Amino acid sequence: MSKRIVTAAALTAALVFSGTTAYAATTSTQLSNGTLYFEAQDGSVVSGNSSLFYGATKYKKTGGSTVYVYLKMDVKNGIFTSPQKAVSAGQTVSHSFGGKSKAQYAPDCKAAGLMNSNNGGPYWTPIVTFC
Repeated sequence: MSKRIVTAAALTAALVFSGTTAYAATTSTQLSNGTLYFEAQDGSVVSGNSSLFYGATKYKKTGGSTVYVYLKMDVKNGIFTSPQKAVSAGQTVSHSFGGKSKAQYAPDCKAAGLMNSNNGGPYWTPIVTFC
């Protein structure tokens, strides 16, 4: 594995809600049993590659029974989906979608978080502009 790939993977992992910066576009939606969060950043900030963007979706469950969720990122030209994740009250699940091409998937620099569960949905966050 090249040093460049390892660095990009580390930066992508750090994007999963490690804290917000002036460059992060973040948003959230309050649900009856938790909060759905989404964060997107321009690649020029995350990896130095301005042709990419990075997004991450997180669900913090505060009540109710265990559910199985798919965390997603919704952009103009596609929807990216995590593997299914189980989450119980008091737990948080998240997924980072890695570097994606702005030109191919989000030429308008807009993205939103999305979640489906075995108990309902879809649930969206408001759209953010990340560049």
